[in-house]
Amino acid sequence: MRAFAFAPIALCLACGSAASAPEAPRSVQSEVYVPPATNGEIERSTLSYVVDRGLANFLRGVRVQPHLNGDEFVGHRIVSMYPDDPRFTALPIQPGDTVTRVNGQSIERPEQAYEVWSGLRVSSELVIDYLSGGQAHQLRFAIVD
Repeated sequence: MRAFAFAPIALCLACGSAASAPEAPRSVQSEVYVPPATNGEIERSTLSYVVDRGLANFLRGVRVQPHLNGDEFVGHRIVSMYPDDPRFTALPIQPGDTVTRVNGQSIERPEQAYEVWSGLRVSSELVIDYLSGGQAHQLRFAIVD
C-alpha cells in the first residue's frame, strides 16, 4: 500500500470544517448552476499542527491502493481513512473513491506526496481531484489564518 500519497488529502479533510451542501441544480433551463467556491475551511494553525507532527504519524489511519488503467497510474483508491473518526463519515470523498491530484499535482510517487505535504504550510487552499463512481469530482477547501 502506498498510503503516503493520500496523507495530504486525509489530513486536510479531517481538519476542515465543511460548509453546507450546495443546492441541487435548478430545473429552469435559463439558470446555470454554479457550485460554491469552497466546500469548507481549514484553519492554518490546525493544519500546521498536523503537518508539523509529520507525515509518518498521520499515515497510521490511512490505507490506499494504486488504481491503474492497464499500466497507467490513475490515482490512489481509498481503502479506509480513520474509520473510527466521525469527521470522515460526512465527507463527499469516501472509501472506494480514487484521488487523482492534490493542489493540481500528481501524487503517484513519494517525492510528489511530500512536495504536496510541505506545500500545505503556505497554500491558500486545498484542492482534491477524485473519481467517484467513474465520475470526476473536486473538493476545494480554503486555508484560512
